[in-house]
Formats: sequence, C-alpha cells, structure tokens
Amino acid sequence: MDQVKSLSLSWVKGYTTQKVLFINNNTFCYPCGNFLIFVDIDIEADKVLRCETGSIGAFTTNTSNQIVAFAEQRLNPSIYMYTFPELTKKAVLVDGAELEYTLLEFSYTGSLFASFSSIPEFHLTIWSWETEARLCSESAMGMQPTVLSFNPMNPFQLCLASEECLLLWNIEQCDDFYILKRIDIKLPAEDGSMPVLEDVAIGADSNALSYYGPKMLISAQAGLVGEMANVFIPGELRMEIVQPVSVCWTTNSDLYVGCKKGHLLLVDSELYKVVMLAAPDVERFSQDDLVSVSSPSSIMMSVYPTLKPCTVNTLAFYKDGLFTAGKDGTLYYITVKSNGVEVEECWSSDLPVRNIAFSRDYQSLLIATEQGSVCIYKPPQENNVTKILAVHSGDFVSAALLGSGRQYCVSARTLGIVQVWSLVDGKNVSSIFLPIKITDMVCVPSSNQVAVATETGHIYNISLVHVDNPRLVYQIHIHNMPINILKCDHAGQYLMAACSDGHIFTLSAKPSKQFKAIGYTEVKGEVLGCFLAYHMSRKIVSCLTLSCQVGDEKSQGTTLLTKFDLVGDLTTASAATVDHRGMMNDVAIQKQYCQTELPLTSAVLDTEQHIYAYCTLIRTIFKYKISRGLSNDVFNLVILTKVEGHQLGPGFLHLSANQQCLASVAKDGFIQLRDVSSMALHSETQCHSYRSGGVKSISLSLDCRIILTTGVHDEALVCSTDRVDTGSVEQTKAVLDYNRSMISMLDQSCNAEDKILSVLDIQKSAYSSKDKLDYMSDVSLSTFSGTFSGTFSAISPSIHSTQSFGSSIYSLQKINDSRSPKSTWLETKMAEAIDKDNRKHSEAKAKLKQGIKKLRATIKRMMFENETVAEIERLDHHEFNLDLKEQKRLHAEGEEKVAKVCETIELENLANQYLCEVIKRECWDKMAVKGRTLEGFFSGLAVSNYPMRERSDEELELLSKVVQQRAIELIDLKARKDIVETPPKKDEKEDEEAEDEDSKEEETTALKGSLTCQYGVLNPFLYKQLDLHTKDEKIKQIVLLQDVIYNIKTTFNKEFDATYKQKEVEIARVKDRTVRIKEILQQLDMDEEVWLPSMTKKEMPEREFEVQDSEITAERYLTPEQKRKLEEEYRAEQLRLLAAKADNWRERALKDMMGGVLETKKSDILKMEIPMPAFMEKPEYEWTEEQIKQAKEYALKEQELNEEKDKYRKTLESELRKLQASITESSSNFDDIMNKLFEKKVRTEMIIYQEELKICNLIFSLRIEEEIQNRDAQLNYLLTEQKESLVLKSQMTQNIKLMVDRFRETYDDLVAEDRLFDRGFRKEFSDVSSSMAEQLYKLYKRRPKVQMQKIHMITENPFEEKLQLMAEDEARFLAAMEELDSLNFKPENLDPAVWSRFCESRRRKIETERQVKQKSVILAEMQMFLQRRMEEDEHSAQFINNLSQELNNLRETKSQFQLNLMVQLVLKQGQVEVMSSDFIPDYSNSILLHKGVVEDLNSTIQLLGEKKVASMVERKDFRKKIVQVEWECRKMLMQMDDLRNKIRDILKLRITKQAQMYLREANYDTQINADIMGLERSVEGQEKFHSKVIKKKQDLIKDLEKKTAQLKKELKVIDRQLKEQHISVSERQYIQEMITTVQSDQDARIRFRDLIQHNKLMELSRTQAEDIAILKAELERQRMKTFPILAEAPQYTYN
Repeated sequence: MDQVKSLSLSWVKGYTTQKVLFINNNTFCYPCGNFLIFVDIDIEADKVLRCETGSIGAFTTNTSNQIVAFAEQRLNPSIYMYTFPELTKKAVLVDGAELEYTLLEFSYTGSLFASFSSIPEFHLTIWSWETEARLCSESAMGMQPTVLSFNPMNPFQLCLASEECLLLWNIEQCDDFYILKRIDIKLPAEDGSMPVLEDVAIGADSNALSYYGPKMLISAQAGLVGEMANVFIPGELRMEIVQPVSVCWTTNSDLYVGCKKGHLLLVDSELYKVVMLAAPDVERFSQDDLVSVSSPSSIMMSVYPTLKPCTVNTLAFYKDGLFTAGKDGTLYYITVKSNGVEVEECWSSDLPVRNIAFSRDYQSLLIATEQGSVCIYKPPQENNVTKILAVHSGDFVSAALLGSGRQYCVSARTLGIVQVWSLVDGKNVSSIFLPIKITDMVCVPSSNQVAVATETGHIYNISLVHVDNPRLVYQIHIHNMPINILKCDHAGQYLMAACSDGHIFTLSAKPSKQFKAIGYTEVKGEVLGCFLAYHMSRKIVSCLTLSCQVGDEKSQGTTLLTKFDLVGDLTTASAATVDHRGMMNDVAIQKQYCQTELPLTSAVLDTEQHIYAYCTLIRTIFKYKISRGLSNDVFNLVILTKVEGHQLGPGFLHLSANQQCLASVAKDGFIQLRDVSSMALHSETQCHSYRSGGVKSISLSLDCRIILTTGVHDEALVCSTDRVDTGSVEQTKAVLDYNRSMISMLDQSCNAEDKILSVLDIQKSAYSSKDKLDYMSDVSLSTFSGTFSGTFSAISPSIHSTQSFGSSIYSLQKINDSRSPKSTWLETKMAEAIDKDNRKHSEAKAKLKQGIKKLRATIKRMMFENETVAEIERLDHHEFNLDLKEQKRLHAEGEEKVAKVCETIELENLANQYLCEVIKRECWDKMAVKGRTLEGFFSGLAVSNYPMRERSDEELELLSKVVQQRAIELIDLKARKDIVETPPKKDEKEDEEAEDEDSKEEETTALKGSLTCQYGVLNPFLYKQLDLHTKDEKIKQIVLLQDVIYNIKTTFNKEFDATYKQKEVEIARVKDRTVRIKEILQQLDMDEEVWLPSMTKKEMPEREFEVQDSEITAERYLTPEQKRKLEEEYRAEQLRLLAAKADNWRERALKDMMGGVLETKKSDILKMEIPMPAFMEKPEYEWTEEQIKQAKEYALKEQELNEEKDKYRKTLESELRKLQASITESSSNFDDIMNKLFEKKVRTEMIIYQEELKICNLIFSLRIEEEIQNRDAQLNYLLTEQKESLVLKSQMTQNIKLMVDRFRETYDDLVAEDRLFDRGFRKEFSDVSSSMAEQLYKLYKRRPKVQMQKIHMITENPFEEKLQLMAEDEARFLAAMEELDSLNFKPENLDPAVWSRFCESRRRKIETERQVKQKSVILAEMQMFLQRRMEEDEHSAQFINNLSQELNNLRETKSQFQLNLMVQLVLKQGQVEVMSSDFIPDYSNSILLHKGVVEDLNSTIQLLGEKKVASMVERKDFRKKIVQVEWECRKMLMQMDDLRNKIRDILKLRITKQAQMYLREANYDTQINADIMGLERSVEGQEKFHSKVIKKKQDLIKDLEKKTAQLKKELKVIDRQLKEQHISVSERQYIQEMITTVQSDQDARIRFRDLIQHNKLMELSRTQAEDIAILKAELERQRMKTFPILAEAPQYTYN
C-alpha cells in the first residue's frame, strides 16, 4: 500500500447550472461538477469525461467537428478541447485569462474559437483551435456579457451581449495578422424610442454667446473629463434601455435579440441599425403571471398578437422564423412578417426553460429546463416532444446503498426528491416526491426501505420492495425541531434521529416492530455528528455523538463526545430502561462523556473500543483507544496513531461495515481511503471541487468496492469503484467471512421484513379516502409554501415511476389516530405521562379543586365588597391574584416593558440632546454676533441684527493676501501711469480735472453697481467692474466684496447694539419711575394698571436656553437627600423666627415711645388721623367749657390736617402726571430712534443685496469659465487620445504596407514563373516539328470545364443550404484532368514519351495558375485590408482636425466671454430699463405732440452731437501729437542726461577695495564664501550670547515670580489678620456703646427735636429741588415746541 491508487469512475448523475448543448445530431452534453456528461438521445446512454484539474467552468461544443471545449476553474486556467466519441485531447489553449473564463464559442465553420475572460482583464480573445495559436485580443473593460455567438454565415463576425450593451465584433485578416473591430449597437428604450446621447463635438452655433454666456455641454457642466464625459447622461434624461439576454443569427447575417422584459429586436449587421419587432403586453401580463402559468403538457397552435414578458430568454433560428422560450415554460414559434410578428405556441410545460438548441441537421430541438429535465422537440411535427433526461435539480442531501448494496442505490435532494439508481449503469429506476425540505436520508440494511428526515421533525419510511414503484408506508412526527442527523446501524435494527436542540431519538428500523419509537436521550448542545457501530457477536449497537457546546465554533468542531449502548431488543424494554415520558435511563444505556483536548469535526467508533476522529484545526486524523475514566459516566481517550488529513476543512470520517476501511472526505473534494490497522493511505481521488463546497456525504458497500459520494453544491452524484487490499491472508479471510455472514443475515432479514412491508402497503392502499392522511396539513406546508412554491410546481415524478405524485401522497396512513394531528411523539408521551399522573393522584386533586372553588367564591365576594368601599380604600384587581408566580411574571413583564420604554425614551432624549447641542454649537455658540430682534415700545417696528460668525484664520489670511496683492497692483498701476502719461497744461489740466470729477461721480453713482459708498463703507482695493477679465481678478473681487458685506453688517450691528443698550437704559428708567408711580397710586388709593416694559424672547434669545420653573407643569422630583436638606433648612428658619419673636428691648422701646418709627414720613400724612376726644361722644349740652375749648382746638387741627392732605394729594397727582408724561416721551423718543434704525436696516439690506448680486454674477461667470476649462480639457484629452491612436494606427499601417509589399513581390515572382512556363514551352518541346508544337501549344492552353454547383442536400439546416457547395468539385476537376491526359487527346504521330512529358508540363502549368489565383485573392484581401486601415487613418486625421478647429473656436469663445463683461448699473428712479413685453400701454397720463417737433429736436441734437464729436476728435488728435512731441522731447532730454552721467561716471570712476580684491584674488568666490562663513560664525556666536542673556533673564523672571507668589501668600495672611482686627474693633465699639453713660432726658429731647427739624428741612428742600427740576424741564419742553431748533443733517463725503 505504499503507492496511492485512484478510484475508477463508474458513472456520474446530476444536473448543471449552465446550458445543455448538442455535440452531434444524436448526443448532447452538459457539465456537472468536475465532469462532462454526454447523453445519447437514441439509446439514452451516457458517457463521462473527468476534468483532472478540478471543476469545469464555461464550456461549448462544435457540432461540425464533434469537439467539446471547457475551461477549468483555477488560477491561470486553460481551455481543453476533446473529441467525441473518442474523448481524446485535441488541443489546449493557455495564457488567455488570469482568473476565469466566462464564455466560450466555436465558429460555425473554420477553425476560429472565441473566449471571454472576466476580472481583471475582461478580454475577448480569438484563437485558432487547430494550431492552438492566439490570433488577437481586445479589451471590453467592465463588461459582464452573458451571450457570445459567431455569425454562421460569416466566421469573421461575432456578437457579444450583456444586459447593458450589445456589441458586434468584426475579425479582419491580413495574411497571418488579425485584428478585432468593435461596433457598439445603440439599443432602444423600452418604449421603442432611441435615446439621444450628447454629441461629443460642438457645432458652429453652439459657441455663440448668449445673455448668460456660451452654452456648454452637460458633461462640461458636470465637470467630467475623460471617458465618462463621452457617455455621461444626467439622471433626468436617462431612459430605461432594453436588456439583451439572448441572440440568434439569420441566414442574411441579421441578428435577432431577445430582451429581459420580452422585447424582440432585429439588428442589421451591415448598417448596424436596430428595429423593435415586438414588445411585451405589460397591461395584459404581469410578472406574477409567469409563476402562476399552468397549462397542460400539450396545447394546440394558437396565435397571440404580442409577446408575453420573459418569453425570449433563449432563441433558436429556424427557416423563416425562430423558436423562443423562457421562464413560463412555453415554446413559441415567431414568424416575422411585413405587417407584424405572428407568435404560435408550440408546446408547454410547467418547468421554466433554461435554453433551447438545434442539432446540426436541424431535426431535433433540445429543450433544457431549470429543474433537471431535457426534452427533444421535432419542429415539423406538432407536439412531438420526447423527454430524454429527468434527473431533477437541487443539492443532494445524501446517497446510500439499498439493502446489501449489490444492485441499487438511493439519493435524496433538499427539495424533497428521493431517487433510486441502478449501480450497474446509473439509470434512474424511479423517483418519489415529498413536498417538504429533506435534511437527511438513510437506507435500512435489514429491509428494502429508506428513512427520510425533514426539517419539520418528521421521519418518513419509504418502501422499495418494488424499486420501480416506491411507496410511502409510514410517517412519524417525532419532534418540533428539525432533524439534522439520521443514522442507522449496519444491521438495520435502530434509527438514530438527532435534533438541533440536543435530543437524540431511538426508533426501531424494522417494519415488524411497526417502526416503534423507543425513547430519547439528551446531550449537551447541538449534535454535529453521530455514528452507530454494530457488534455482531454481542448484538449491541454503540452510538457515538459529537455535540457543540456554548462558545464552540461549528466550523472548527467541538470537544464533547457522548457514547451510549443499546443492548438487546429495546422495543419491549421495561420502565427501568425507558420511563413513561420516553426518556431512556443513562445507567441502562451506559451513557458516558469525554472532553477532548482538540476540537473535532467528525468521530466514528468501531467494535474494538477505538475511536477515529478528524481535527480540522490541525488537519489531522487521530486513532484513539477508549479507556476507563474516573467515574462510570466518563471515559478517556489515548492517542494510538495520527496521520495527516486533507488540505481544506472541515473533514469528515466514515467507517466501513466490516471496520477495515476508513474513508475521509473534506471541503477540498478529495476522497481518501485508509486501512484502519495501519492508517496508511490506500486510495485518493478528487470527485468534487472545493469551489462547490467539496464532498457532502459518502457511502461504502460491504466489500468497500463501491463508493458513492455527493457534492455540497455541485448537484453531482458520483459512483466510483475500488478493490481494497485488506492485508494478510488471515485478515482477508476474516473480512470475507464477515462479509458473507453479514450479507446472509441481511438477506434473511430483507426477505422477512419485505413481506411485512408489502402487507403494510396493501393495508394502507385498502383504506378508504376518509381514513387517508391529509399530508399537506400534517407536515405544515404553510411554513414552506413561500420558499418552495415555485420549486414544487416545477418538479414532476420520473418517467420510470408507475404511480403519480397524488397516489404517493394519498398512500400515507396515520398509525396512531388517538393523538392530535399536530402533536409530536414527544408531546404525546408527555401528555400520556401527565394523564397517568392525573389518574394516580385523582383524589388529592379533587380535594384541591374543591378547596380552590371555595377560595374562588371567597375572593369573588371580597372583590364585590371592594367595589362598594370608598375609592381611597379600594384595591386594584391584580391584588386579588393569589398566583404569586403569575404576579411575579406580570411584574417582570411590566418592568421589562418599562425598561424598554425607558431605554427608548433615553435614546430619543439622547438623540434630541445631541441634535440640540449640534444646532446650538453651529447656530449659537459659533456666532460671534448672536442674532436678536429689537422691538419698539408702541410703534410696532421690529429690527433684527445680522448674526455673524467669527471669520476663520484662513479667511483672514486670504483677505490679507488679496489686499496685499491688490495694493501692489494699484502701486504698479500708478507707477505705470506716471511713466506713460505726461503732465497736461494748465487749461487742459483744468478741463481734465472737470472731466475726471464728472467721470468719478458717474463711476460712483452708476458704474460701481451699488450704493456702498453712500453708506460710508469704502474699500479702495475693489476692482472696477470693467476691469474684471481674468479668473484671479474675479476671485479677488469676490473676497473683497465679501469683506465689504462683512463690514456693512458689522457697522449696522454696532448701531444696533447701541440702540439695544439705549432700550435697556430706557427700560431701567421706566422701571424706576414705575416704582414711584405705584407708590403714588398706592398713597392715592387709585387702582390703575401701570405699564411696565420688558425684553421679549426675540430680544433676549438666550432665555430659550434657560428653563424656568414656571415652564415645568409636572411636580418636581426630589431625591431623599434633597428632601432631608429642605427639612433641615425649614427647621433652621423656624428656629430663627422663634428667636426673632423673643423679647427685644430696642424694638419694644421704639414701638412704645415713637410708634415703631424714628421719623414720620410726609407720605404718611394721608394716613394721619387726629384722635377725637372721648367727651365728644356725649351730647354738646353736656360739654364743659374746657371741653368746648378742646373741641374747637380739635376742629381747628382737623381742618389744618385736611388742608395738608389736600395739598399733598395735589402734589402727588402733579408728580404722577409728570412721571407718566416722562415715560410717554421717552418711549416716543425711542420709537423715533427705532424708525431711523429700521430705515437704515432697509438701506443696508438693499446695499447688501446689491453686493451679493455682484458676487452671484461673478460666481456665475467663474462657473462658465470652469465649464469652458472642462470642455477645453476634454477636447485636449480627446485630441491626445486620437493622436496616440493615430500614431499606433499609422505604425500598423506602415507594417501592413510592408507586409503587402513583400507579399506582392512573392506574387510577382509567381506570376513571372507562370509566364516563364509559356515562354519556355517551345524550347522545352523543340524536338518536335513546328506544326506539332503549335498543336501541342493549343492543348497546353486547354483547361477542363467544371461547373460549380450548389449542393441540394436533404437537410433542414438553413445555414447549410446557404454555405455548402459540392464536395466533389475538386474530385471532378482531377477527373477531368485525367481524362484530358488520356491518349485519346494525343495528336497523331506523337511519341508517347513526349506526350507524357507534355502532360506533366501542363499539370505544372495548371498548378502554377491555381497558386497565382489563390495568391491574387489573398493579395486583393490584403490590399482591401490596407485600404481600410488607410481610410481609418484619414478618418482619424480628419477627426483630429475637427477637434483642433473646435478647440480653437472654444478658445476664441473664451476670450470673447472674458471681454464681454456683465456690468451691474445703479440707475436713478425713472431710468430703470424695462424689458419689452406684450402688454397694452396706458396713455392716460401722456401728452400728444406733433411728430415734426420731435424730429426737429432730434435732428438738432444729432447735428450738435456730430459737431461736438468732430471737435473732440480734432482736439484728441492735436493733443495726441502734442503728447507725442513732448514725449520725444523728454526722451531726448533723458538720453542727454544719461550720456552726461555716463561721461561723469567714467571720469570719476574709482576702484574700490572690493573691485581691487576682485582683480587681485584669483578665486574671488572662495574669498567671498570665507567672509560669509566668518560672518555666519560671528552671527552664531552672537545668537549663543543672546540665548544665554535670554536664559538669565528667564531665570530672573522665575525668581521674581516666586517672590511675587510669596508676597501674595503674605498679603493673604495680612488680609486675614486685618479682617480679624476689624471684627475685634467692631466688638469693642459695640461694647463701648453699651457701657457709655446715658445723658439726661432733657438733652436727649432737645437733640431729638433738632434732628426732626433738620430732617424736615432736608425733605422740604429736596422736594422743592425736584419741583424746580420738573418745572425747568417743562419750561424747556414748551420752549422747544414754540421755538424748535433744526438739527443739521449729516454730511456725507464722496470719494
């Protein structure tokens, strides 16, 4: 076994995702994985060709030569060509692509072959497959073509189509030189119109200047330069273009094109024009109709006026029409007539058609569907359709050998198809369809049946007792989770079903046990692998599972192994083994766990306590020995052997039934077979490709000679054969004995179990329809209808099946009718367990139910009483819930919902806060001047300022740079004016100054284009509008205008801020006066509303960022700490109030002696009342004289008090009126200021708009210039590209000329040689007489006459009829020559030897003539090729000239645009230009004048104007002469001065030390460098000294800072001491006041009286002073009304 062998390929089954093509008239082929499958349509036999290097990519066929070509899928792929039926390698094409080929195509005739490569080169390459030479190649960058087709009538023309474009390529040949010429076909829009693309060239009128400047192309406006500029189309101009998906050629070399949405086009291959023949009737047929199309398999001919959508996905030309098909599964025949398109429906099926193709003889039309069937249609006969292939499509799930594995095998696909295949020839014996997704499949060796697992948790048992009639005999819904793994032991006793949730179910695999579900066990995590080992001697089945734990990566494997044993017949197991819930006892099944060090992706178990495992992480296969663990539920593994595995993972293992062969498969697609004893590699073969996922499953026969494999995604089932050498003779004998015994046992079991299966099938078929299983509802198809509806309707049973799909479905019978239709076996077991527990504890439950009823009644009564109590005492309904778990659950759900809502609100708040911060940062914080609005008091005016950002450093730097450049320009301009212009004479100077003033005024008012100068904001660096020509000047002007606008806004904002501050002052004044007004109103007991102004939110926008307490309506939430702090503050305040209410002798004395005040205010006089004596309550007759006297005094005092009150009241009223008038006046004055500010704002806005209009015009002109530059760059790009192309074309033309010249020389030599034959004839036959020589010469010139006739063969191929000529032409010509050389034409008396020599000479002559004719044809073709190249060169040269002319026109337009400036004028009122429009003028305010008056006035004005112009011209010419003479005079004077200065300098020339050194030193530059170095050293020394001084100064500064800090600390200490001293002084002063002796009461009263009198006098003087001030203000106001003073208007200076 040292040499690794390869497996022999037996057969391959599957389908393809590519097209199916004919290889000859009776055979078609298609790729499947790594293989090409050839199917003979007569005998339905197939051949297989393996690609040795991997999977097959693009492929094509050549029916004329029976050659198939395919490209491999790998780096730097090659194209292989094989002949059929020999399957020998014909040719190999290399170096055509780097990654992959996407399309391949043979020419219909000849040896040309085309290929297209995708990323990265996108090359269309033409080959000669006979010589394996690469002829030419051309790039189609970015194109993703789907169709590549040669013209059958012209092998030098082909079509390349994608959904975006349609290209025609012409192959041109010059001897052995080939080139490809690309022609782009303009596709129409879906509505049939041709989209108009933007023309590259510009016409003569396109550059004409308009009001807005020259109009540029859209590509120039978009700023595009290069290839994109030529194809750019704006979004608003784009149209939906048809999308080609299929093409076919006609006999006239025209091209039919089928489009994605059903459009049919006809392309003229000579004129390259497109005609839309038919369009889909979208209103009648929608896209959804394509899926729901249902029609019988045979339909009579019917005619439709329009095409359905998606019926032209594939085309095939036939006679005068074409066949087409598509996704609707219908075959149509389209006939194109002069009056329209006629569509006939020929055949229909339920399957979407992938492609159709004719055989070479056009007798058979191949129809390949998407779902794995191939039919042959005979076009002349209606409905003559034969199904040849029905392998179905879809990925395989698994494949296994049926029974003992000697005759049949079974495969299952994910879409629900189970197929039976013959192991001998691979024919499909039968099929059965399950409309549900299959997850795994296994064959039961003990009987001819198949078990299928689905993702709904069902297990179906299919009887294959009669392999040609599979029957579904049993089903069980074991679990609600998908069944990922289904395994059966080699003896066929048990089925193991592993689910994704860790449940492993054990079922009986035998029909005699009624497929009983035994029980289940659980493992930790999801099951990744399961393997069963059968001990024949011990009758034990061991199970090993690999489960994925939490945190494990499935692709890398897992480390948890679980092993358990099934001993004996478990169908009759006791409760000790399986409990009443279906759970198997871990002890009874000896369940054990093992944790491995490395993660494993696969593990298998043998009967010798060995475990074979695959580790993908290190790509190694391990052989372990099972050892006892520390406990009974744990086992350990000991490594015995490890070998290297596959290159790509993950890998999986499979152990043969005889446990002598270990097979491993992986993602790399290889199969490795090893001997389990030595682990040596025996065989290795690649059956599948790593590109399609590698190998999915593998199955071995008992003798390991037959190997079945399925691919992951290549839809291939491969059967291989091998003979494994098992080693020694004893070992071989043991294996053979084991195989014989196993086969004998399985045969006996199959015979017994098959009888039971047949009985079950008969019983199920005998049931009535009411007892049959409603399969669709039982498997819950609703979960899959959305995914597989299209697939289920497409798949049909095999032609070998004798029963339809309906009979298979209705053969299902329910075994256990007692359980619910939707309940699983596990749920049923749980329900039975619960029922058993209920019966066991029925009495206790009855008592509990009785107690619950009583409790329920009590709770209802309590709830009724709860409804009658007060609301404050009422309980919520949930508080009566006694289910604490339910309460907790509801509480948890509520908290979860609250948490989610809180999280959502927090996220929304966070988003809003972020948005708020962004808006605040951008619109408020970054504003140097905050935006606000100022409102008047009563005028209703509102004026806003200009919000302004702070100018960035870049903007300021740019402005400074522009100002600096502009200043330099002005200085330079002034200097040039001073040099060029001469000072005028006095009189002329005065005239010029007057004209300058007029022009200056005119420039200021009109030509500046704005009123900025009147506003007072001047910028002397601004350009004049008539001077803005270049791009830099316009950019500088924009920067300067922006600066002007900024200054205008800044100036206004300053005035706005001053007004704003004034309003704040006015509001403060009004508030002060309002306080006094409120006091007066309170004293006068008047209830009037007092106006109190305030700032609004518009005036103070910063208030918006402050949230007031009044804005929050919700109650404020306080934390416990805040509540505790508030309580402490409240208690401290209460203690302070209690302390204040304590005995205070000062306040008590003040209250007792002076009524609580030290001084009586004048404002209290209105509240004063003289107490009436008590005796006045008595009658007057009871008064005494003393009392009468007192009464008179009381009356006198009361009268005086009333007079004082009246006087004081009048004073207050007067003061009130004055205050109100003052407030009104100040408010009115401020409103006047607001009016002025508003008017200034209006003027400012007008000026800003004027400047912004200037900027807009400048920006627009810059945009036009940029568009012109873009167009100029594009034209230069095109010009450069065309010039480079012209250089290459010219070089190629020169090379072709040399080739033509060389070939012409060869041709001339051949012609000369032919002429030599004529000239040398008489010399050659000089030995004959002259008469005989003449006769021979006539025979020498004689040629056989053979007519070229077209062949009329019995064939349906339209291209053969056009191209095929008679194959016997050459033979007839040779036969005629033989006849002409016969002795019958020999002249009499001619020697036969001479005649023989004559015939040989004539044959040489004829051969030479034929060579000359061939060479002449080739020379003509080469000359035509050269002529086309020369015409192309001329066309390129003409195009270059056009581009150059257009470029010159564009530059001229650019210069005109730069000179034709747009000037903004400011016109006075009445001088505004009004564009003429169609309106009726109003002559109501017009004056009617005679026409002669106006004409006389105009003639006078014209005469005076002409005189003035003549005078001005004369003055100008005369002044010009004077200026010229003066300039010449000054020039001569300056020359004289220069000459004199030169003479003086020469006379006074002194030789300086530097000059002497220059003359003396030989190396002057070296000396200068030395001096410079010395100066640099001195400078460096000074810099070092300076740095030392700076460092000393810095140290001194640091010391001073330290001293300063120390002094600050000392000052703080002194300040603290000073405060303490102040406190002590205050305390001592207070103590001194307390201990000071009190003076006598009399002195105190005197001082108190004086103090009161002083206060009264001060109050009186203050009141009088206020009255005087009020009177003065009133006097001034009255005087201003009588004699107003006119304020001088501000004078504006005009510069």
